[in-house]
Order: sequence, then C-alpha cells, then structure tokens
Amino acid sequence: MRRSGRAVLGGTFDRLHIGHESLLETAFRVGREVGVGITSERYLADHPKPDGAPLQTYAVRRRHLTAWLRRHHPDRSWKVVALDEPFGGSVAPGVGVLVVSADTVDGGAAVNDERRRRGLPPVPIVVVPLALADDLSPVASRRIRAGTIDRNGRRRSPIRVELRTSVPSDARAAGRAIRAAFPQAVVVPRPAGARSLSTKSPPRPSRRAVPSAELSVTVARWHDGGWTVTERSPYVTLLPVRIRGRRPSQLARGLRSLLRPSTGRGPT
Repeated sequence: MRRSGRAVLGGTFDRLHIGHESLLETAFRVGREVGVGITSERYLADHPKPDGAPLQTYAVRRRHLTAWLRRHHPDRSWKVVALDEPFGGSVAPGVGVLVVSADTVDGGAAVNDERRRRGLPPVPIVVVPLALADDLSPVASRRIRAGTIDRNGRRRSPIRVELRTSVPSDARAAGRAIRAAFPQAVVVPRPAGARSLSTKSPPRPSRRAVPSAELSVTVARWHDGGWTVTERSPYVTLLPVRIRGRRPSQLARGLRSLLRPSTGRGPT
C-alpha cells in the first residue's frame, strides 16, 4: 500500500501488547508519519473500562509506548498526544489515513462522520485484524489485567481443552503436547469418529463443544502417514494443518509448535 501523509490511531494502550504493536506497525507501514493518541486519566474517568480492573496510569502507558516507538522506529517521524475526548487529532486537517482494530471499526466510521460535520474530507480506514492468543481468543488488555494471558498472548491461567483423535493411540502423544503448551491444561478426551482419512478428505472439527471448554483440538490420522490438526475456540476455527511423520514423538512435537506459535496469530 502506498504511504499516505499522516497515519493516526488512538487507544488506551494499557499493558502494551502484541495487538497494539500490530496496530502501530501497520500505521508506520501506511503513513509517512504517525500520530498516536492515548486516552488520558480524565477521559477514562468519564469512560471507565467495563471490567473495573485498575489500569496503568497515563504516565506509565505513555512511557511504555514511547519507549517502544524509540526502539522500533528511531528514524521515523511520530508524535504521541493525550486524548481527553473521543476524536483528538483524527479530525484535524492533514490526516491521511486512520488505523483501527477489527473491534473498533465503528469508531473509525464515527471519525469520518465527525470530519464531514466539520467540513473536512473523510479519510481511508485501514482495519488491522485482532491478534490471537495461543488459546485462540483475542489478545486484549483486560485479559492481561485478569492474569489470563501475558502481553505476548501466552496463556497463564488454567484452560480446559477438548481433545478429539481419530485413532485412540494418538491421544497420549497429543495430550502430552497440550500439557506442554499449557501447563495448567485440563484435557478432556473425546472420540473423533473415523479411524483414518484418505488424502482427499480433510477432517471437520466437531461442533459439539465440551461444557466450558475454551479450546478444541481435533487430530486425524492419514492412512499414508501424518496427521491433520484443527484448532477451534468459541472465537475462531483455524484452517487444518498437516503434521508429517509416523511416530508419536513427531505428533507431539508438531502439535506443540502449533499450540505455542512464536508470535500472535490472526484469525483464519
């Protein structure tokens, strides 16, 4: 995408995390310069977060954000300002593009409505997909505040995982991989149905959810070797992924690498 003049984005930026970093990187990719608005203490007093958990102070949030900007984009032009009201610099002249997350698209539309009301032209909106934690739910500051995940999307609290295997003997290796990825996992085994698959028919994850299960893992063996793994959460179902090999150790190693990716994931 060709760079516009100034890319703007705004938010609370509490517990700066990989979702925030994705927004910021996108802004630097689409804009020649970047303007970032951080909600102030006064704004948050008038618009408290629904979870009621204490947020970092404005000074702490700004310090963490500016440190990240200096470290990752030392040669680029950027500016950080306090947001005392919803629109801030997004309704000022000179804005070239607005960067929003997938769950704040309505806010982007509201910005353009306000720009029109003020006699300014609307600007393009770039929507950044939500980063997914390794439990396949979005990375969010409220989840970090609750101790459910860390800033990199790693699960920290206990998780209930439904495991379905087409061959019963694969359950042990798959269960071992799940517990290695999520040390506090409660694994609930369920039969997946057919014992093996032809190479022409990828598996479909079961739509029957274990009560309170947060993640479902379906492992189906192929008759010519290897497995297909499908991960599903209440938020998203990922495309099936092939793991090659024949030994249980290969299944365990491949499955663990899927469950614990090195970076946050976007919905598929």
